[in-house]
Amino acid sequence: MNKLKFGKIDIKKVVIACFLVIALVLQFAFLSYLFKALTPEDDKKDENVIMSYTSSGNFDYKVFLKQNDFINEEYLGPGEAYILDLIDHVKINSLYSFSSTEKTNVTGTNKVVAKLVVYYRESSDKTGNPEILKKENVLEEKVVNFNDKLYSTVGTYDLYLTDYLKTLKEFQNQVKISVDGYLEISSETRFNGVVGGATYTDSYSNTLKIPLSSSVIRIDSSKSNEKTNKVYEGDLVKTNKTVMSYIVIANIVVFIIICVLLKKLFMFTNKSEYDRALEKILKGYDDIIVNTSTILDVEKYKLIEIDEFKEILNLSRELLLPIMNYEVEKGKETWFYVVKDDILYRYIISEDRLKKVKNEKGKNKEKEKYKTDNS
Repeated sequence: MNKLKFGKIDIKKVVIACFLVIALVLQFAFLSYLFKALTPEDDKKDENVIMSYTSSGNFDYKVFLKQNDFINEEYLGPGEAYILDLIDHVKINSLYSFSSTEKTNVTGTNKVVAKLVVYYRESSDKTGNPEILKKENVLEEKVVNFNDKLYSTVGTYDLYLTDYLKTLKEFQNQVKISVDGYLEISSETRFNGVVGGATYTDSYSNTLKIPLSSSVIRIDSSKSNEKTNKVYEGDLVKTNKTVMSYIVIANIVVFIIICVLLKKLFMFTNKSEYDRALEKILKGYDDIIVNTSTILDVEKYKLIEIDEFKEILNLSRELLLPIMNYEVEKGKETWFYVVKDDILYRYIISEDRLKKVKNEKGKNKEKEKYKTDNS
């Protein structure tokens, strides 16, 4: 193995090595990015939180009564027992609120739905009885759009139970079996948010149930729990799918570049200038070069030495003759020649010749520099 001589540093090796270092740094950065994207759970720690946010909501309602001789109030408040036949309508307020620790851009929808659910009356356990009918009516669907820390929305709806009770009775008369039913009011908010470049998706829902099969009913409106969530730095990594695809492609490209640079660096390190020059000729013009293992008798021919390979190449094409190739000394000297009648055209590539040409080029550069400096 040749020892490195600092006085004769190959500029090509230095350039390739620099590009290789840059490519390796980029490769490491891309792999780190992909690793974070594929294992975001590792970053879900308090110190990696970008933002915390809370969604909450509930139903507030008043039960308005028909005119009757028993109850003088216009309406009754939440949490009481109500006589189903005396209910005129239920006024419902649906509330939803959002709060966050950072300003965030949120878009989504808030949907309030009234759904009639009818089920077989098989046992006293209503939760275990199979449902046989569902009818859904969208009371309101509105867009949620804000860029702030706080947001809230309120919707007010008057629910007249007459139509729902009529549907329940008609269905029971049709199937000729005992059925029960209730009216379920649900509010669902779905949204997408952006904070600090990271995106997140979430939803929040709560429900209210009004029984329709008993003479005296209680409305089930248990207070919904707040829902708290966090956005982490790991979410920033996996946010943009387009960016992720570019990162994957860039990672592959950089890996290919690293392989090419390693190959070139290895080639420059282990091959002499003679080997590289010979390999360049043999690879570029293998279609017109004929390898031979027999040396011809030069004394029988009139010898014409050729200084550049392109000259013997042009000669071969003009004469429509192949270029013969013979390696005189392994790793040191090779002949390329064309024979025409008694004339031998020969181009020699050798270590000594390459060194001589390199020295001459160096001297010419020094002369040109000297002339430039003194002009």
